[in-house]
Amino acid sequence: MIALVLAATILSTDIEGLPAEAPRSGTVITVDLSTNQAYLFRDGALVRKSLAATGSEKILKHGRRVWWFRTPRGRYSVLAKIKDPIWTKPDWAFVEEGKIVPAGDSPLRQEKGKLGKYALDLGERVMIHGTNEPASIGKKVTHGCIRLPHDMLSLLWKEADVGTEVIIFESRISETAVASRGLNDLEMR
Repeated sequence: MIALVLAATILSTDIEGLPAEAPRSGTVITVDLSTNQAYLFRDGALVRKSLAATGSEKILKHGRRVWWFRTPRGRYSVLAKIKDPIWTKPDWAFVEEGKIVPAGDSPLRQEKGKLGKYALDLGERVMIHGTNEPASIGKKVTHGCIRLPHDMLSLLWKEADVGTEVIIFESRISETAVASRGLNDLEMR
């Protein structure tokens, strides 16, 4: 009986970067927002971990519009793999720069090279991608996406197929997460 209790305790214990609810089979990507770490697991074993840049949690207001720059938490899957992604600048990017927001189809919205060589699209306008700002890695500075250094992103590009599960979580609940419960009505990025 003691052996069964001990075995159950061991099975329910989290492995660094692999929360209890994460699958233990196949390829799984996890991102811990508390530590700004991204992990790649295969069959429950760590393949590699890396620092990541994640959402700043800042709020930007412009007139009646409000944007909350947070990386969403939860279970996702890779919906698409994009080579040489082009960033389509949203309205908030122009507001931050103090510029007039152009029409939705303006060529001013297209920016090459900003997202690195690869991107994994998770939907909801959130991607795991590279960066042309390597000093941002390891910091909470993004508008919601997850930025990775080139070597980690290249590995994920090779290892992750469309459909690969991605779990974004917090190993430690932050004060921001608790306070954010009242911000659900804000426009997300």
